[in-house]
Formats: sequence, C-alpha cells, structure tokens
Amino acid sequence: MFTIVFLLGALTLFYVWLKWNYTFWKRNKVPGPEPTLFVGNIGSTFTFSEHWGVITADWYKKYSEPYIGYYKMLKPTILARDPDLIKDIMITNFNSFRDNDFALSKKHDPLFASNPFFTRDEEWREGRKMILSAFSQSKIKSIMPVMNGVGDDFVKYIKSFPTNTDFNAKDISVRFTTENVIKCTFSIDPGCFNKEQESEFLEAGKRLFAPSFMAALKFLSIPLLPQWALDLIPVPFLPASIDHLFRTLVGTNKASRSKDFQSHDILQILLQLQAKHNFDDTSLAGHTLSLFIDGTETSSTALSYALYELALNPACQQKALDEITQVISKHDGKLTAEGLQEMIYVEGILHEGMRMHPPLIVLAKTCTKPYTLPKTSGQLEPITISPGMGVSINVWGIHMDPKYYSDPESFNPSRFNEEEQRNRHKGTYLGFGEGPRICLGQRFAIAQIKVALAYTIQNFHIKLSPNHKPIVIDPQTFLSYPRDGILVRLEAR
Repeated sequence: MFTIVFLLGALTLFYVWLKWNYTFWKRNKVPGPEPTLFVGNIGSTFTFSEHWGVITADWYKKYSEPYIGYYKMLKPTILARDPDLIKDIMITNFNSFRDNDFALSKKHDPLFASNPFFTRDEEWREGRKMILSAFSQSKIKSIMPVMNGVGDDFVKYIKSFPTNTDFNAKDISVRFTTENVIKCTFSIDPGCFNKEQESEFLEAGKRLFAPSFMAALKFLSIPLLPQWALDLIPVPFLPASIDHLFRTLVGTNKASRSKDFQSHDILQILLQLQAKHNFDDTSLAGHTLSLFIDGTETSSTALSYALYELALNPACQQKALDEITQVISKHDGKLTAEGLQEMIYVEGILHEGMRMHPPLIVLAKTCTKPYTLPKTSGQLEPITISPGMGVSINVWGIHMDPKYYSDPESFNPSRFNEEEQRNRHKGTYLGFGEGPRICLGQRFAIAQIKVALAYTIQNFHIKLSPNHKPIVIDPQTFLSYPRDGILVRLEAR
C-alpha cells in the first residue's frame, strides 16, 4: 500500500513540476507557441509529419518580437528573430554562444565526432586553425586542375545520355561534388561518372544521408540528450562500413606516400599538419570524413537548388554565360582560380539559391555564458539566460523576410554583388553561418560549386522537366531535401 501511495505521490509531483516547467516562458513574459506535455513543441518532428525547418519558419512569420520561447521536449529554448540579436549571438558575443547545440559521443563515434560542426571548446579552436590552413586561396589554386578535370568529366557524363533525359538535380550534383571532393582529397578516382558500376563513395553518402526513419531519429536525439547519456548509448551514428572505409583509405594512402612524395591534394596538407600538431590517425581519418560529408552533401544541395532556379530563370543563365565567356577569354580560354574569383554574378547565383533554399534551414546554438536578452514588449526587465539553454535561428525565415530582401520570392543573383553585400546587415544572410563558427570549408565549397555551374552553363541549356513536382521539404531529412527531387533537362548548346 505504501509503495502505491509513494508512486502516486511521485507521479503527482512530477506532473505538477512538468506543468510548472511549461510556464517558464509565460512567467518571463516571452511569447511563443503552446507546448504539449512531454514533447513540448517538437512533437511533429517525432512523427515526421513536418520538417523542423518548416515548423520554425512558421513561428518566425507568426511573431514579431526579437525572439520567442519554445520547448525542446522539457528544455526551454529560444528562437532568435531579430538581425541585431542574431549578429550578437553569432559574432559580437560569440563567447556566450560558442558551441553548436549538437554533441556526439567520441567514445562510440570517434570519426564523426571530430567534425568541427560537433566539436567544442579548445578542440574546436585547434581544429579550426588547422582546417582553415587547408583551404587558403593558394590551396584552391593548386587543386584547380583537378576541379577542371572533374568539370570535363561531368560534361561527358551528361552528354552520354539521350536528349530529353530527366536528371534529378540532386543526383547529378552529388556525383559532381563527391567526384571532386575525393579527387581533391586523396588523388584517386572514385568512379562517380561510371555508368556501369555505382561508386562506393556515392553508396557511402546514401547510407549516411538518404531520408530514413532511423537517420532522422538519430539527428533528432543529438541535441536532446546530455553528453553523459550519449556516452551510455552504444549505438554509433556512423555506419561501421563507412568508419572502415575512411580508416582504410587514410591508412593505405599514408603508407604509400614517401617523404618526398609530391602532391597538392588535401590529404597531403593534413599529413603535414599531423606531423606538426601530432594528432593521431583516428583524428586524421575523422578530418577526411568531415571533408567528405561537408563537401558533398551541403554543396550538392546548394548546387541542385541553383540549377533549379536557373531552370526557372533563363535570363539569368544568359547573363551568367556572358560573364563566364568573358572571364575565360581573358584568361587564355582556361578556367583559373583567379578567373573564378572574378565571376561575381555566378557566385551570386550560388548565394541567391542558398538564400531562397538554405541547405541547413535551422542553426542551433547553445548558451555557454550567462547572456541578457533584449526586452520583449511585455517585459518590465529583460531576462538573462543560463549556460545550457538552446538557441535556434531559422535561416529560411530571415532570408525570405521582405524587411531585408525586397520581393524575396524573386530570384535575383545581383543581390550579392559587392556593394549589396557590403551594405547588408550581418544577421540577414546565413547561408554558410556567420562569425567564428562560419563553415570552415566555405572557400572550397564556393569554388567547387562555381566550377560546376561554369561547366554546366557553358555546355547546356538548363530547363525544368515537365515531370517535375512542386518542392516539398522531406521531413525525414536533416538538410532541406526536396521529397520528390528536382527534375531538370540539360540540352547541349
């Protein structure tokens, strides 16, 4: 009898605490959506009925305060809306939000957890220094011949198909980025343009990122569980086959390279950094895996949306073709690193595509030092949030807000000319993030996407297939994948 009474009492106390916990934002006069017991405001993400980015974009549009409050299950979290607040979080007061609201277990996921997106504190700072040195402009220049070779092979691959073939823009984009990343990193042929046999690297990418219930569940669980809980769950995020692939790839390549081996590839740069900083081969393999993940998936998503918008806007194609032709003729008929930098309009196509269709719709940060938020209209005094509280930023909502971009539904690459970028508020374009934790491979990503666009626009008219379906974001994906793909036709010029 005592046990039953005790259990009923404990359940009652928990219920009372739960109800009280869900009044946190009301008590602090912060507006936001009404939570549901146990799941807070993220219940629909567990049923995969709607993408998390779409949900938070709706909140962004609904409210007008600089931030709102919601609940990640039991955890009070804010959604920042105001550009000044976003700039403060990402840049000015970076030390108060230096970590992303994601963590992985190095015990069970040593390779995946070494990705700079997941690392924290001093590990992130040290990794940032090393990775940035691998992507200097001089390094991009040294691998331009490789990128040009990939561009030539990509054109041959597309031309090997019959006229009026429907291409899924994501499929051909990921073939280009995977071929380019592996060749630039390891100086080996990954076979992404081989029609007879599927590349093992493309298969690895599919296993990692293809929409699936388990993949989505894993990504959802990462920001919800504390580090100690992640260490207790003996289920790695990274499939064992991919862990083995990259450990073997790095080990074999490292063993085959003598001291006087001459190469401009990224692995050689990482080997030099390893000798200088004395990190182990697990970290080395982890860095190459990070390059693979960041350089293939995010870039291919951005490239596929750029192709989509170009298909809808033939006048932009022509303007880009004129710029490409002019720049290449200026550089003796070759696509050079210097010429690539001069292609401002082509780069504008990339950024404008990422403005309208950001691959990563929501940025998730965590408070690392006490921080006082700006006052909401209902508050007499502002509130101070504590370390551990989550902070979300809906990139899509900011990018499509008419307060910051006139006629935001219109595709206009000229928004990203030098003058426009110079005058733009730092908190209103977050395609690659912003501040110290901006994407470390940004320079490489921009270069490879511009190469892909240059070769595609030079050789093909990009048209939307009549079989294309309206874009709906797949709720089972982490990035902004269209559920039914993007079907385009590439007609030879």
